[in-house]
Amino acid sequence: MRVSGYTLTPSVWLTLASAGFMLLLSALLWRRRDVRGALPLSIQAVLIAVLCVALAAETAAIDPAERASWFLVRSALILPGGLVILWFAIEYASFERWLTRPVVAFFVGSVVLHLALYLPGGGTLMWSRVWWDGEERGTLTLLGGVFTAGALAAFVLATAILLVLFVRSPAHRAPVALILAGQIAVRLVYPVATLKLIELPNAATVLVFDAAALMYAVALLRFRLFDLVPVARETILARMPDGLLVLDGQGRIADLNEAALRLLGRDRCSMLGQPAALALAASPDLARCVLDADTAGEAAYESSDGTRICQVSSTPLADWQGRPMGRLVLLHDITALRRVEAQLVAQERALAAAGERERLARELHDGLAQDLWLAKLKATRLTAQPGLSAEARALCDEVTAAVDAGMAEAREAVATMRAPDATNGSLRALLARSLEDFEDRFGLSVEFDCGTDLPALPSRAEAETLRIVGEALTNVRRHADATLVRVRGVLDGGHLVLEVRDNGRGFDPGSVGAGRFGLAGMRERAAGIGARLEIESAPAKGTRVRLVVPIDAGPLAAAVPLATAPLEAAPA
Repeated sequence: MRVSGYTLTPSVWLTLASAGFMLLLSALLWRRRDVRGALPLSIQAVLIAVLCVALAAETAAIDPAERASWFLVRSALILPGGLVILWFAIEYASFERWLTRPVVAFFVGSVVLHLALYLPGGGTLMWSRVWWDGEERGTLTLLGGVFTAGALAAFVLATAILLVLFVRSPAHRAPVALILAGQIAVRLVYPVATLKLIELPNAATVLVFDAAALMYAVALLRFRLFDLVPVARETILARMPDGLLVLDGQGRIADLNEAALRLLGRDRCSMLGQPAALALAASPDLARCVLDADTAGEAAYESSDGTRICQVSSTPLADWQGRPMGRLVLLHDITALRRVEAQLVAQERALAAAGERERLARELHDGLAQDLWLAKLKATRLTAQPGLSAEARALCDEVTAAVDAGMAEAREAVATMRAPDATNGSLRALLARSLEDFEDRFGLSVEFDCGTDLPALPSRAEAETLRIVGEALTNVRRHADATLVRVRGVLDGGHLVLEVRDNGRGFDPGSVGAGRFGLAGMRERAAGIGARLEIESAPAKGTRVRLVVPIDAGPLAAAVPLATAPLEAAPA
């Protein structure tokens, strides 16, 4: 078919169809021009459409001069196309900071100068024409070679940027791979066909453009190249606090986020591509939960910062046809939650124990103490009766003394059960108040050695510490026959060390049962707050009770030894 100097062959119609497809693609991209990278890609599609029209006209032209003119038109598009695709790569990869005013001015100036050099002499400044076997061949001039090299450099730089994006962003790998494939195909085939380095029919060049256009369309429509969803998903996965493992159909780790690396204490290279059973072999419970696709569970494992507990859940992954592809495993760190739950349970137990002590104290005060007081009153009245024999009067005096001792024991028990509340002051002030009360009530000389204020302890630990010190003082009063008691408090790293020493008669700890001197209760209280209780004594050497209390929840460490020289009796 001929139309005024042009022969329309099937290859010409194929090329024109490619141009129309590119214009449709450009219009679609133009509608999304507010999205990063859409505008330069729309312009690139227009340039390719113009190039296809020029190639079709060159193929269809009968007059050699007409063919040469269209040859110059499509060759003039090489540099603008290279710079536009570089613009697209820079913008799509979020390197907009490179597009400064001088850079944009250089790009625009290069394109304008390049197009202007095609006007004088029918493009002879850029191309020199030679004839061989009756067919026109194009040969670049030095100036044309410089601009062509610039276009090639722009293409290479754009390819490098897209490769960086391919490596950096897994969410964009599929669309970027399609774009790169299309660009490389066009940049390899088109120069070869233009410079006649290899004899290729025009249909081959057109097919390359069609393939590139199809790849752009697939990247845009199938992979939603400019959709914000992939970026949002990648951002969420990178910043989410929970660990995420992607397992393929064979149970290998295909991907994982930064939170998973932190939870597991591993690096990405040692995890990717490894079977989950092998990668998590050091944590059998965690590996079992990760590999179990049917149930969710909790797993404890050792990490660099201690024992951790994770809640593991699994979600199957399927392709667009519903065929299983693998699983998504979520690791939710519940270590802090379990610690808080344990602390709440311990606090509830402590509150229950405190309530029980208060109840017993009230019963002692309202029951036993009142009964003893009534018994003393009756014994006193009986003693005052006239005509009472000396033997009966002596017996009444013994009963009165026994009742007085019992009442003192009851009062002491009530005072011990109702130990000072930790909210009433600092630990140092509470100890000082307790020691002053002990000294006033029982007449023993008490020295309190504490150079600095003692640290605040958890409420339960503080209350139990006061009760242990109180029990140690009670043992001194009852059994030591001492004249001096020294209480010393020091800080040793992360521990509070309290020492109660007396100059009494002492005893042999090896010959005394664990239930004597309140030792069992003291040890139980110490163990309940994670403290360590040490008792040192010997006959005629006095006794030392040493309590090491952790300030935090960490493990106990060896404490600094305190002075162990015997105490001298207080002066009379």
